[in-house]
Amino acid sequence: MKTSIKILAKLGLLALFIFISPLMQGIKATVRELDISMQLFNQQKSIAPIDIEAFNVMDMVKKEDIPYREIDVEPDDIVEVPEPSNGTQKSIYIYSTHQQEAYKDRSSVMDGSMYLGKLLEQAGYKVVVEDRNFTEELNALGLNYNQSYQISRNAITDALIEHQGFDLIIDFHRDSVPRESSYIEASGKSYAKMMIVLGGLSPHFSAIQNRALTLLDKTNQLESGIMKDILVREAYYNQDISENMLLIEIGSEESYYEEVMHSLDVLAISIDEMMR
Repeated sequence: MKTSIKILAKLGLLALFIFISPLMQGIKATVRELDISMQLFNQQKSIAPIDIEAFNVMDMVKKEDIPYREIDVEPDDIVEVPEPSNGTQKSIYIYSTHQQEAYKDRSSVMDGSMYLGKLLEQAGYKVVVEDRNFTEELNALGLNYNQSYQISRNAITDALIEHQGFDLIIDFHRDSVPRESSYIEASGKSYAKMMIVLGGLSPHFSAIQNRALTLLDKTNQLESGIMKDILVREAYYNQDISENMLLIEIGSEESYYEEVMHSLDVLAISIDEMMR
């Protein structure tokens, strides 16, 4: 009997030792961690999974119809471009995809297009300046400003069919930069700075780039610094239609129309030299 009591007492002391030992503390901590992990796992099962494909960061941004010139039309048609058939007289087509673009004194790119057209006519070219109202066409088709390149594409196609091709097609724009970046003083005059923009996705990119480099060089030879370096964007700008196309920005919304005319006087001369 005494022996049994002694054995039970020893077992009790051993159990107490184990309970208060570091080993037992580690076992307890492990059990608690397992319990917390199971709780987290059960919580995660109740959370709906995120559909990554449906998640769009732009959905967190306020959507507005802001006109960006970079937004254009990826062509889904092939425009048949006839060869110019005007004998020795070369032909030029001028249009403005964004006809609403205006200058500081409320003159617009449409006014600039007409002025450039008259200068080139005086130099001996057959010039067609587009006068269709693109804004009305956008509204009639239920399109917005960002779809303007589709409207100008229709106009280019119609003009090519009617006039049987052009030796040069100019999309007349203005830039959107601060006043200090919009003009240059030279030869006692203030000129609106100009820039050629190329659609890097155009299949005619190389040919258009070569023409643009020629025009850039000739223009800056006449008035140094009047034309900025060429800008290439990942876009089409309808330049898939023909290798004879150029998008030229003249001035900005901070430019005065008189400055624009001074620059167009120079541009008309450099275009004439390029076309010879």
